Amino acid sequence: MENKANQYIETNRALAVRSSHQPILHFTPSLGWMNDPNGLIFFKGEYHLFYQYHPYQTKWHQMYWGHAVSHDLITWQELPIALAPSEVYEDSTEGGCFSGTAIEHEGTLYLFYTAVAKNAAGQLVQKQCVAMSEDGRLFSKYENNPILQNDSLGKENPHFRDPKVWQKDHTFYMLVGVSQNNVGKLVLYRSENLLEWTLMGVAFEEPNAWMLECPDFYELDGKDVLTFSPVGIKGEYSSYLIGRLDYEKGRFQVESRGILDYGVDFYAPQTFLTPEGERYVIGWQNGWEWMYEWNGFGELTENSWCGAMSIPRKVLRKGDRLHALLPKEISQLKAAETVIYDTQTDGYQKSVSTIQKPTLIELSLEAGETPITLVFKDKRTGQTDTFTIEEHLLYHSEGNPLGRKDITLPLSSRSKTLKILLDLYAIEVFDEDEGTVLSVNSFFEGTLARDFSFSCSEKGRLKQVVVTELNGKQLIKRSVKG
Repeated sequence: MENKANQYIETNRALAVRSSHQPILHFTPSLGWMNDPNGLIFFKGEYHLFYQYHPYQTKWHQMYWGHAVSHDLITWQELPIALAPSEVYEDSTEGGCFSGTAIEHEGTLYLFYTAVAKNAAGQLVQKQCVAMSEDGRLFSKYENNPILQNDSLGKENPHFRDPKVWQKDHTFYMLVGVSQNNVGKLVLYRSENLLEWTLMGVAFEEPNAWMLECPDFYELDGKDVLTFSPVGIKGEYSSYLIGRLDYEKGRFQVESRGILDYGVDFYAPQTFLTPEGERYVIGWQNGWEWMYEWNGFGELTENSWCGAMSIPRKVLRKGDRLHALLPKEISQLKAAETVIYDTQTDGYQKSVSTIQKPTLIELSLEAGETPITLVFKDKRTGQTDTFTIEEHLLYHSEGNPLGRKDITLPLSSRSKTLKILLDLYAIEVFDEDEGTVLSVNSFFEGTLARDFSFSCSEKGRLKQVVVTELNGKQLIKRSVKG
């Protein structure tokens, strides 16, 4: 099935028209549907990005694992499909190869994933499987799949998915999300050989969510970090816990909790560990129809592709909080720069530029009493996206039927630098001092042309505005020849 799907991609890529909506900096597939990032790993000199993928339509359907590689987390090479639903335990048109993780052991790359198919009673059930590769290109599924047939209660379960696997000392551990009695849980297993697994128990549960999807787990500066996407908590779609995993009792002891992204278009985040020991996170920069704020995918499903990944963000731990920062490589893409020092506007909107290409806007702030207002106005439709900076940052969308209406990003009183990355419809706001992020998609009609203006009435409140046009040529290579 991999060969059939890859042939389809090669044949139809030339027919796929690049739309005006396709981001330049954010990874997108050449055609088809993409959602969750999977199995992010540095293996044999390359960063591997796997992702949930359906090549034949621009909407969710039977799942494959797409595949891309990078040397710098910015420039991506699309590769042939890594996993296709070829076996009886994953061959349902409503199922396939769902999300999971990757781990390297003794030179072999292991992909752990959830297989979804109908059981004898005709019900969709989810089981855990594994595939292996020596070169990071061609993968063979384990002959004794599935390696986990039933959930922690010994039952087949339609919501038992997204394995995360890591190694601690000489033992391997796996977290799997599960829904039991309408409560979201993360179940912990252990193994000595990656193929045979023993249940340890429920590591964490969230009574306010009926499912915890796409867990990730890692150590960061002496603490354990557990992340997941809860289903059922309004306005919270990417959560993190800082604390300690008790490897004897199999329980995660929570010391603090936070949100990775305060927007509504950042889901199922997963992380890379670089050879230098730095941690970077990527999420799916879209949302699901069950989310309170969801209003659709704009014109994306009318194009040849749908779905994008967020910009990779560097993750740091500062005390009991995680901080996410825009990678320095983005600033190195500078093509042209405008610096504005005359920032006091006495209440009127000061026009800066028309944004038509990927752009980074940096604001240098000082404490003050009056708000700062940033407006992005679509020249064609008149729709506006407004950011108001006071004690918090408030995003408001006006006139965009597929935009998110109101979202708030907490700001620190010490915040001195705000960065706004615009890549066509994809918008990401970074508070560099507080380490918080807001991601939102603002869809538009036709070719992008947004007039950017700002207002600030208080002298010294806004020290300067830097608008940098970014050069994003050749960041995503579309050949899938491996």
